[in-house]
Amino acid sequence: MALDQIEIINILRSELADNFVSESKISPNNPVAHVAKSALLDAVKLLVERSEARFCMLTSVDNGLDFELIYHFSIGGRILSLKTTVPKELSELPSITDVVPGAASAEREVCDLFKINFQGLSDSRPLIVPYEWRDKKAPLRKPMGGIVAQYQKPTVETMMQHGQVFTMPSSVKANRENLQLPEVKTTMTRPEALRELQEIAREVKFDSLIGYDWQKRRLRY
Repeated sequence: MALDQIEIINILRSELADNFVSESKISPNNPVAHVAKSALLDAVKLLVERSEARFCMLTSVDNGLDFELIYHFSIGGRILSLKTTVPKELSELPSITDVVPGAASAEREVCDLFKINFQGLSDSRPLIVPYEWRDKKAPLRKPMGGIVAQYQKPTVETMMQHGQVFTMPSSVKANRENLQLPEVKTTMTRPEALRELQEIAREVKFDSLIGYDWQKRRLRY
């Protein structure tokens, strides 16, 4: 008996565990399983082996900071898609041609248009752009960029690193002391408050939205 889409999504969620990122829908009958890049091949194998999925096409979207690659499969006459995210700094992911040889032309097209390297793709010759463009031009690849304007970057990075963006002027401190007002405690003097702010940023995915790199302590662009 053929598996329905809900059963297939549940299999992916169970087998991939933490590498199953989320589920969404392009349309009511077109579910999308978002999987980690490292688990893409495992996800494709599951679809092919468990549900006899047939590869249809590959869609790539440049979001400024990352690429979204969506692999569309036909299963029992309905479409189910796998989505994975690729950081633009890396611009590479495994080819699925070892599992689905027919995906070669789709991967070559995406390589031409977005300059994404598919590791393991046996035939990486240009497909739709002139050969001399391969290392110089990618017609659909955008410049690296995010939603924070250039003049806002120092303020945003300071907020993510220290919480408090501006220090209190000495005149304001003196006036508060004269008025016998309590000391204002900020994230610069309260490490626990800074940790809480950063945890909230992660939880609501604000760091992903603005493209903040926690390791390098700066925006990615």
